[in-house]
Amino acid sequence: MQKATEVTGGSSTSTSVPKTLGRAQHESGEVGLVAQMVSRAQQLYSLPTVAMEVLKLTADEHATVVQIKQCIQRDPAMTLKILKVVNSPLFGLSGQVSDLNQALALLGIKPLKLLVLGFSLPKAMLQGIEAEVLAQYWQFALTKAVAAREIANLQRKNFGDDAFIAGLLSEIGALVMLQDLGDAYANFANKVLQEEADLSEMEWETLGFDHNILGCRLLQSWNLPESLVQIIREGHPSSGIEFSKLSGQSATLRLAHNLAEVLAHHRLKLMPKFLDQLKSTTSHDADTVEHLVVDIQEKLYQLAGVLSVSLPDGTDYCEVVAQAYFQLSQLAEVVAAPLALGDRAPHAQMIQSPEVQRLIDTTKSLAENGGIPPHAEKETGAEATVEETPVDPIMADANLLTEIATSMQRCRSQRCEFSISLLKINQFEDFLMVAGVEEVDVWRQLVAAIVDRLSDGLGRVLPCGDMCLAVLLDDHDRHQTVTLTRQILDLVTAWSQRRECHQGIELATCGGVASACVPPKSLPPQEIFQAARRCLLAASKGGGNAIKSIEVL
Repeated sequence: MQKATEVTGGSSTSTSVPKTLGRAQHESGEVGLVAQMVSRAQQLYSLPTVAMEVLKLTADEHATVVQIKQCIQRDPAMTLKILKVVNSPLFGLSGQVSDLNQALALLGIKPLKLLVLGFSLPKAMLQGIEAEVLAQYWQFALTKAVAAREIANLQRKNFGDDAFIAGLLSEIGALVMLQDLGDAYANFANKVLQEEADLSEMEWETLGFDHNILGCRLLQSWNLPESLVQIIREGHPSSGIEFSKLSGQSATLRLAHNLAEVLAHHRLKLMPKFLDQLKSTTSHDADTVEHLVVDIQEKLYQLAGVLSVSLPDGTDYCEVVAQAYFQLSQLAEVVAAPLALGDRAPHAQMIQSPEVQRLIDTTKSLAENGGIPPHAEKETGAEATVEETPVDPIMADANLLTEIATSMQRCRSQRCEFSISLLKINQFEDFLMVAGVEEVDVWRQLVAAIVDRLSDGLGRVLPCGDMCLAVLLDDHDRHQTVTLTRQILDLVTAWSQRRECHQGIELATCGGVASACVPPKSLPPQEIFQAARRCLLAASKGGGNAIKSIEVL
């Protein structure tokens, strides 16, 4: 038996929760904070209209392919994402697919419907989250999704597309946690990973529920197919269902989850469990697993590029697997011990850590506020304070906003991406005193020349306040813009090192990037500017040639 604390109405009560059936009973009868968070999420984060209409159409036996195509085409960004992923190696089609007619003909209605669901996360769920935290989220979610599809293929099952979407949506509860609990949850999750503990297990110990339950509740509130929700619920280790009792997509998703834990979270001790489970469902050897991991990493980065998603740098899954095999060979007797969820006591030091205590305090405040995040008002006030701070005049005048609006309109008509990169000299006052105002003008001219050369004339540089420049880039996604911004910063640093008038001062320029995949009409220019501005402010705090980025969906 283990203790799980459920926060209800601001009070904390300890309840005895068995590791399998008891959790299901506890989950089915839960009220309190989970219900509050789901209710708030349902109000704030509704599925886009196109996704809801596609769901209704595909449930109607009289609906035609033409109706489904016309529905999806009303969302240019969705259409572009679907065509990109269909043309990626993930689907392995022999020829290029140029329109939705071909996509429907080659994929069929069901896979296309699943793609629409998978790519329809409400944009508000992805806003306001630190870029590094969001990158970690996407790394695990995409690794799990790609792994589910590849493992299904290895098992010679025909539900790879369904498993892919189940994996992609299965971590959505973590996004709700990040939005409602903010840094308290992000720091808690990071601490759990550092300790190589199980995130869901520690959530149960700390909160009395986990992000899998929260995500399933939200998916149900969106009226997604119950079969999909059930696969996600059963496929997660925190369900308490033994792997031997799982079948079909649920078993495949469990395998994908455990492999993603090894690859993305470096929980190397889960490798023998994954190998045993894989062996029970399909014949394999070491070469099979190595080829599987190579395919997952390759398709992970291709999919991230298609979706304009940033992933943590330096990820080498082959090296992770090599480490896991080495550990397995060195500690065979130790890692052969049972590693099932709940078979070990939770980390006592983790329970007493400041990160856990802060998360507990934050969830109590959330419950007391009726599900309204306690940090929301503070964040709004902090943003207002930053806006009023005279030492950081990063502002968009009417001319810049007009240019942004014009660029977004042009990208909409051409159905391509739009990005804005804001650049600022760190320690601007010190640089101004040493180098003089003339060098600031030279810096601006240099940046404009670099942008023109690197973007093949597609980029435009405009002033943004007294110490900042805005780079507007048509037909550039987030990854391309971050790469271009990094080149600008490196070239500016090299230039500064050769300027005698800089008297050895280390010139560092920071960058904030915001991108939109086919910017919708509903996206005001001020919103994407403010997204880039927030990234710039975060980058400037890090010092050096730092860059922060965000995808505005």
